[in-house]
Amino acid sequence: MDPYTGFAERFDLLIDWDHRRKREETFFRRVLPEHVKSVLDCHCGTGFHCVMLTEMGYYVEGVDLSPEMLRVAGRNLEVRGLKVRLHQADVKSLQLVPGRKFDCVLSMGNSLPHEPTDECLLKALRSMKQALVPGGICIIHMEDFDALYRDRDRFIPSRFKRHAGGTEVFIFAIDYLRDRVIFNILSVIERGGKAEFHVDVVEYNPVPVKKLEQLMLETGFTDLAIYCDFRLTPHGLRDTYDAIFVACAPR
Repeated sequence: MDPYTGFAERFDLLIDWDHRRKREETFFRRVLPEHVKSVLDCHCGTGFHCVMLTEMGYYVEGVDLSPEMLRVAGRNLEVRGLKVRLHQADVKSLQLVPGRKFDCVLSMGNSLPHEPTDECLLKALRSMKQALVPGGICIIHMEDFDALYRDRDRFIPSRFKRHAGGTEVFIFAIDYLRDRVIFNILSVIERGGKAEFHVDVVEYNPVPVKKLEQLMLETGFTDLAIYCDFRLTPHGLRDTYDAIFVACAPR
């Protein structure tokens, strides 16, 4: 069963696309050299990066395991008049995606930690490396679980938005377990005076930053840099909940 059934329709209400684009577009312009022309978004979700990077001038394809996320991504691309090839596939099996190798592969928005074990993470990283041209760039963004587990905030208000069409409220209730962290996403969506209440549950492998660094180096990635925000602040210099890895495939 697709764990994003239902939640895929609410996901874009949780994410402020305009704010996210302001935060990330400059980052991509800084980390992607001029020779990068093609990008594979390995966990494309509802298509935010497919839209943004296509509009920035890159050739983009998207992959996601969730058919519901891909359906919403296709709709988001269509309403913007963009054509992007979307594939339903497991990131651990990108060789099943027909076509080309890419100058850049992405895994954004805390997607890679869906992989439950070190073995699965390694398979995903190897698959991503195989999808790259020699010297291609791999970018991974995830939660800094070390910081999350240090603070152990149980309830995190995520988004409140009131507009002419109604109101949306999202609150995270987080369960911190030894080998997994569970995000219970509580939402209230009000339209025309009528409110809908939902709880969507998403589980992650709380992989430490050092562990993913080791796995990326074991995979064979080189020139690895780790940042704690999209302003390219080196990891550890600021307290944030972001960990961003930028590395190269061997030439």
